[in-house]
Amino acid sequence: MHTDDPTVLTTIQHCMVARIATLSRNGRPCVTPIYFVRHNGNIWLGTSDRTLAVHNIKAHPQVSVLLAVEQDTNSPRTLRIKGKARLLTDQQTQRTYRLNIARKYFMTLGGVRNTLAHIHQIQPLRYHIQNTEKGNPCIIEVIPEQAELLSNP
Repeated sequence: MHTDDPTVLTTIQHCMVARIATLSRNGRPCVTPIYFVRHNGNIWLGTSDRTLAVHNIKAHPQVSVLLAVEQDTNSPRTLRIKGKARLLTDQQTQRTYRLNIARKYFMTLGGVRNTLAHIHQIQPLRYHIQNTEKGNPCIIEVIPEQAELLSNP
């Protein structure tokens, strides 16, 4: 399935959390749930340069990203995107990412409602902007090479 397929784009648009699967230097798999945005056809995941996902990507840049629409519990499918990851740390990319994250997670009716309901947990954007004691902000950019729909068990 091509990464510009309408089903792929719809799933990405409606999914709120991506799960990035990486491999350690020893070949051990790790799956990390993380907030994301789609930017210029690629997937951007915001994190810190000290996370396990970043360390694993430095060793093995081939990754898989799993996406399932959380609001649709009847959907029998998960989208898996395979691709190559690279790490972005420049300030312009950080600003673009923060703006896109704010648009997706906070500047929608559902986002405002959720933020007000969970005001004490407003961490995704704050973590990325302010969490310097746990490393520097870093964007994992996944350049999609293949997409496929998987049947959920």
